[in-house]
Amino acid sequence: MEETLSIADKEKELIEKALRKHKGKRKDAALDLGISERTLYRKLKEYNIHE
Repeated sequence: MEETLSIADKEKELIEKALRKHKGKRKDAALDLGISERTLYRKLKEYNIHE
């Protein structure tokens, strides 16, 4: 399998990982990712992530 080098793919992967780590708590996931909660909400919508 070829590794994907897309920043968007990696970003989505990291967001999903952070949400799993923090059991869906967006505030904690956003803190861990170093982004604001508002940015996290926008990215969840952008990447169509349903946690």
